[in-house]
Amino acid sequence: MKKHLIFLLVAGLFAFTSCSDDDDGASTKNTVIGTWTLVQINPPVWDLEACDDKPVVTFNEDGTADMTWYDEDTCEAQPSEGEWSKESATQYTINVSPFGLLAGTVTWESENRFDFLTNYQGVDFTFTFEK
Repeated sequence: MKKHLIFLLVAGLFAFTSCSDDDDGASTKNTVIGTWTLVQINPPVWDLEACDDKPVVTFNEDGTADMTWYDEDTCEAQPSEGEWSKESATQYTINVSPFGLLAGTVTWESENRFDFLTNYQGVDFTFTFEK
């Protein structure tokens, strides 16, 4: 169950799009299009150090996303696909089988690092990604 919860939450990160709507003119710099590595989960329900490889998400311009996460016990790659959309300046959604629709908020730490905040089964999670 723990692995499925992590997969669901990481899959929720597919929910991003190309630009944020910052007033400081940085909106063209903050884009999720591309490949991102999951570097931190809070609360830490999954040991990201258990495998040599880290989960990776590629956000595509056409609204699709590809993800590879790794089984915590065997370190076997687990590929997945999904669809995502931007709902507002910071709100995003994704539909990933078998988990369904997820929603969350993007907060940019820098051009190459962002947090995705979401709630799953009553628990708030923050996922940090880096390029």
